[in-house]
Parts: sequence; structure tokens; C-alpha cells
Amino acid sequence: MSVAKKISEQQYTFKEYLELEEKAEYKSEYWDGTIVAMAGGTPNHNKISNSVGTAIDIELDKKNKNCTVYSSDQKVYIPVFNRSVYPDCMALCGEEEMHEASNAVIVNPSLIIEVLSESTKEFDSNEKFEGYRSIPSFKEYVLVWQTIPKVQSWYKEHNGLWRISSVFGLDKSIMFYAINCEIALKDIYKRVRDLGDKDFPKAY
Repeated sequence: MSVAKKISEQQYTFKEYLELEEKAEYKSEYWDGTIVAMAGGTPNHNKISNSVGTAIDIELDKKNKNCTVYSSDQKVYIPVFNRSVYPDCMALCGEEEMHEASNAVIVNPSLIIEVLSESTKEFDSNEKFEGYRSIPSFKEYVLVWQTIPKVQSWYKEHNGLWRISSVFGLDKSIMFYAINCEIALKDIYKRVRDLGDKDFPKAY
């Protein structure tokens, strides 16, 4: 997720937001009446977002699965929180479902991936995850670190409990259970500069 900034104190309906964004030169999110402009991500953030989407797409093709991967340009609506946001990457299997107000807003994601940055990691880990898990179709949340090769996921099991998986190192892979695909970290971090492990506990 990129840093968001409120564009005005005025309150808007979701329909008004959609109409304004259609004409805008920048990307914005809708937070229950408030429109916030999105700042661009770092080069590494963008590389990781693109690479993880590509890696998933390749694995889905290998398995011939009826699933679709979406880039950070795809809006998702969170009904309980009345929010429309742009995940860094997401996927769903089967038919996509759109919001009644727009055929550009998806309402049934299965897997959502966010690339962490220093300014947003607390928000992505807590408040944003709370919003995502209120979506009935949502099954798995993945966080990807920018500066070290670390990926962590939360997968919703049949009993409603969340299973946590965490891997570290370019020689490792992580399973995305919502789409039944295993992704190598070396493919996620392809061409990422200044990737280190000096800040990660040796006991991991």
C-alpha cells in the first residue's frame, strides 16, 4: 500500500467518488465518505508487486486453474467499512463479482497481497487486514517485506481460525492456500536491489 492523503474535508457518497476518480489524473481510495489520494510506491515496491502477480499467474497457468490475478490498479470494495481500496495484488477463482455501482470495482477477492513499507506496515498489518477479513469471499492475506526476503500469510481455515505461515530467504517458497499455488521467494524478489537479512533475527 502507498501512503494516502486526504484530498479535502468534504464528505462524498461512493457514487460521487467513482464519478470524480473517473476524471482524475491520480489514483484515490474511498474511506467511508472521505477521498484519499494515493502516492506512488518506491521502485522496489513496484517491482515486488509486479513480480508476485506474474509468479502467481504463471503457476495458475501451469495448473490450468480458473483463477485471475489483478494488479494494483484494481479497486476492491469492503462493504462493512464502506471502503474502496487498491490492494498491491489480488486473486480470485471462479467468476468475478462487481459492485452494483460500477463494473470496475470487485467485491469477491479470495487472496490479497500487500507489499509493506515503513510508513504503512502497521496499517497494513492491523486495520487493513481487519477490513479485508470482513469480506465473505476473502480467504488469505499475504504481507511481503521490501527490504528483506520475508513473506507472511494468514489463511482462513474451515473452522474460521486463521493459519499463519512465514518464510524467510530467497531459497524458500510459500504456499498460497486460497489458490493452491506454491511461489518461490526468488521469483517474488526478482531484480530487487539492496535486499538483505541483517535486520532479521538469526534464530528464525
